[in-house]
Amino acid sequence: MQRSTLIIVLAAFLVLGGAIIVAQTNAPSTSVSSDRESGTRIDAPGTRVETDADKTRIQAPGVDITVPREKTAP
Repeated sequence: MQRSTLIIVLAAFLVLGGAIIVAQTNAPSTSVSSDRESGTRIDAPGTRVETDADKTRIQAPGVDITVPREKTAP
């Protein structure tokens, strides 16, 4: 009885560990890129945020927002 219980517990850990590994390898990733000329861009699952010298644009399912940068007077 004890040996079969140990085998069942080990099998459960193996299945759970395999499921976690598969979930992490198939998970959508987020990427961030930034430089002075093109601005900043963030891509996340279903969402994108782009920032440059003129505006910030946010896109998500059902959302498309563009916010102009405030121009400061000299």
